[in-house]
Amino acid sequence: MRRIVALTLMVVSAFPAARLGAQIDPTEFAARRQRMLAKAPDGLVVMHAFSRFKLWDEAGFHQDPAFYYFTGLANAHRAILVLDGPGKESWLFVGPGRPAQNPDLTGFAAVTIDTSAATLALLGVEHVAPWDRFIPFVDAWHAAHPTMPVYADGGGQTGGGMGYLSNPDGLGGIENPYLLWNAALHVRWHDLDVRDAFAIVDSVRAVKSPGEIALLEQAATVTAAGFWAGVHAIAPGRTQRQVEGQVVAGCMNAGSNGVSLWPWVRSGPYTLGPTLFEAFNDYANLNRTLRAGELVRLDVGCDAAMYKGDFGRTIPVSGHFDAGQREIMELLSGAYLAGVAVMRPGATPREVFDATAAYIAAHQAALTTPLAREAAAAAVAHPGSWSIMHGLGLDMAEGAPATFEPGNVICYEPLFTAGGQGFFVEDTWVITATGHERVNPSIPYAPTDIERAMKHSHG
Repeated sequence: MRRIVALTLMVVSAFPAARLGAQIDPTEFAARRQRMLAKAPDGLVVMHAFSRFKLWDEAGFHQDPAFYYFTGLANAHRAILVLDGPGKESWLFVGPGRPAQNPDLTGFAAVTIDTSAATLALLGVEHVAPWDRFIPFVDAWHAAHPTMPVYADGGGQTGGGMGYLSNPDGLGGIENPYLLWNAALHVRWHDLDVRDAFAIVDSVRAVKSPGEIALLEQAATVTAAGFWAGVHAIAPGRTQRQVEGQVVAGCMNAGSNGVSLWPWVRSGPYTLGPTLFEAFNDYANLNRTLRAGELVRLDVGCDAAMYKGDFGRTIPVSGHFDAGQREIMELLSGAYLAGVAVMRPGATPREVFDATAAYIAAHQAALTTPLAREAAAAAVAHPGSWSIMHGLGLDMAEGAPATFEPGNVICYEPLFTAGGQGFFVEDTWVITATGHERVNPSIPYAPTDIERAMKHSHG
């Protein structure tokens, strides 16, 4: 597959910051809009560009993933993309430009867009109009199609993570641009049937093009540099924060544009599932000092041209696993790969989980350590507690398809628990015509191989 991908990438860059090799052909964005129009023939799809500046502590401005996916405009701020299902046309409504524009940000990298014929030719949309025409346009469209819905992207898990309850009942929200966009539409058009577009958008985005897969491979390559920098920073007495810093530095030194997720360097009791998102509420990110004998969940991802990396392993703080940890890691690796073996077109996530569970059940009786027997018993008794899968692309957590098809990019990350410890493994996989391929570089599964990889940093 990688040779095929390479041969398809003799194209013009749609994102100048993608300096690692692969690029998206600008004509692909028009094809994506056509697929979306076919998916929503009964309504109007409206997607808003993010318009705030990057925050002081962010590596760069983050465009709305869906808006970028359908336009290629990485930096556009005051812009609304409208896909008219009945009219089978695309509209881009853009706000006025600022008095002084940065001459380095032009074309697809522009912050503000004009309404000239050159813009039409560049973007391939049917109409570019000032955004003060957006309200009259929706007024006229709604009058002509009074029973048809308007689809506004809710952002899926990413949008949900921006917060739902920011005020007491009776007050409007002050966070989450997806909810605010939805509320703004309802305030202006009380009788409008506004629906969440995410499921439709996600179904279009679920099958990655060769160009997207190449960018995901680039993201995986820079992520691997950060992963190994994190592995070699893990040692008793270090803090999680110190390891996080090494992961970020490793990714950036490898050419990444920034992290896809702030590194999950979770040690000891913080490797367990319930605490993973607890850190999102803590200024110190649940920082703690690494201790000998503990494990670290090293779960990392870095960007390449807006596409995400995401994979990781369980790392022993001391550089070696004890007998129980080792047996669990061997069980986890075998069960994980048994599930991955099922990944092919026509298969389902449920079949992957079932294959993993079947491996655990088949090997449960042969386990010798109390810790491994505890992990296996918990996995068999509570299968829903460890079976985690999600899509990956422009978002960290896209939906997992109901049935796999070629071009799906999937992260599979089961988590076993025993003795107050979490045991984790994750790779990124692409579904091919005949099965699957790993997107990220090869990372050890076997505990002895993980120990060997750490040896030079622990002696």
